[in-house]
Amino acid sequence: MATATESSKSPDTYFAPAGRDKPEEFARRRTVVQHSPLLCEALNAIHDMVLILNEHRQIVAANAAALRMLQATAADLVAKRPGEAVGCVWSKAGPDGCGTEQHCVTCGAVNAILESQNKNIHVVRECRIRVDGPSGPSSLDLKVAATPITVESERFIVLAIEDISQPKRLEVLQRVFFHDVLNTAGCISGYAAYLMEERTSIDETCSWLVRLSEELIEEIQAQRELLAAEAGDLPVQTDMVITRQLLDELQSHYLKNPVAAGRSIEFGNVWAGVVWTDRRLLLRVLGNMLKNGLEATPQNQVVSLHCQDQGEAVVFAIHNPGVIPVEAQLQIFQRSFSTKGLPGRGIGTYSMKLFGERYLGGRVDFISREPEGTTFTLTLPKKTSAQA
Repeated sequence: MATATESSKSPDTYFAPAGRDKPEEFARRRTVVQHSPLLCEALNAIHDMVLILNEHRQIVAANAAALRMLQATAADLVAKRPGEAVGCVWSKAGPDGCGTEQHCVTCGAVNAILESQNKNIHVVRECRIRVDGPSGPSSLDLKVAATPITVESERFIVLAIEDISQPKRLEVLQRVFFHDVLNTAGCISGYAAYLMEERTSIDETCSWLVRLSEELIEEIQAQRELLAAEAGDLPVQTDMVITRQLLDELQSHYLKNPVAAGRSIEFGNVWAGVVWTDRRLLLRVLGNMLKNGLEATPQNQVVSLHCQDQGEAVVFAIHNPGVIPVEAQLQIFQRSFSTKGLPGRGIGTYSMKLFGERYLGGRVDFISREPEGTTFTLTLPKKTSAQA
């Protein structure tokens, strides 16, 4: 029977096998690759990033494109695993680095490598990775291809990596932006045609036209801000924001939205105070939280808004009774990942993190479990650095 001390120890890994080559073994395998000039020349002829991995998923060699894209030397990369080389935010959290953290279960790159090793086949997967950059965390959409090879009786994996972030952004625009905008524009057109044909209920129809026009403008503005934020060009304007007034405005706006039909938006404990921040971006973050909560809430149930004073910071929280599946929780803030299972969507939670952390200087998080439900939080300093 394991002792209390033994049972409380962390495992060697939460997913992929732990363990790395001893220095002398790694050096020997690296020499095997380096003494294969045809292989090295073939790698450098490929314009996408290519890594050669040993059986412990460590980088033995990298082509010129990989060194250029990662702005690294060969010495910077050797012996690291792919997630460690690109700066994956979870690569330092696992018991043995890249592949061993709980979030690695959903990583397309790790899964491709393991399947290729286990089945000795060529495997292609898509991979979403959050990386640490000079301006904070950002997201990459990658296509990875893992291929087993044998050189001088030594087994390796050739990992080809293609950046598909730009195509994914276009996919988001096509599936989300154009779809939603065209739907709203179609409704506006329908109401306008109705006005031409009917002379009754004009006030109600005009009210719907105004509301739909506002939604159309809001959708266009949201996409423009998202593109500017990703490019690092989004201006931040700090103003005085009264918390209760802001949440009143948020509630009022979303009660008119079709996503709230049959659902209630209620207040929990709300600290009525003042923060200095960008009002527009704060509403954008909380609006995405509230919209997600409403979409996850069954009819005749409640989404609640909260605001708690924490000294130098304030915590905004939005709770709904739904529970997010565990696998979805591990990918919740990834760009292009959707809890609704629709490809090309999934920018709501991603933009929460982008706006809330990079631009507002706060921290966005969530907790989702039975029986409590799901709560998204934004912990925000009461004063930005410009106001401090």
